Amino acid sequence: MSEEKSTPAAKPVKTEWQHASWVSQLGKWAWIWGIINGLIDVIWGLYSVFVLALIPYGYGVYGMGTGIWLIISGIIAVFISFVIIKPKVSNKCVQKDWDHFYNWVWKLGSFRFPFVLFWGIVLEVFGYGWGGVPVIIIAIMLIFLGPKEYKWSE
Repeated sequence: MSEEKSTPAAKPVKTEWQHASWVSQLGKWAWIWGIINGLIDVIWGLYSVFVLALIPYGYGVYGMGTGIWLIISGIIAVFISFVIIKPKVSNKCVQKDWDHFYNWVWKLGSFRFPFVLFWGIVLEVFGYGWGGVPVIIIAIMLIFLGPKEYKWSE
């Protein structure tokens, strides 16, 4: 009689990331959030410069400076959404190309900072509050709950 040796079970390989479907959907529309947020900022900025700044003892000069900043930041948010977020984040999320995000890093010595998080923060600053939220959520999900462990250093 032959004895069969039992081998320890191999670790299961992650073939599909459990959060992939909703992160992919969020990423698909992330660039639209940035554009809508930027357009709202531009419209509100134009309104504050041309309407509210004319109200005496009201909004005044302070409002004009805020309005100008809203116009500038809105244009920057729309630009970032079209040029960076759509091709580098949204398209990659639709394709579920998660490796792209793990390799898209800013190297500071041996430290690796994820560009998706960087651009989410930049869009959040120029989007005045909510334009970068989807990108930041995607970055946090990939860094802490992603299909692979994120390596912060080389």
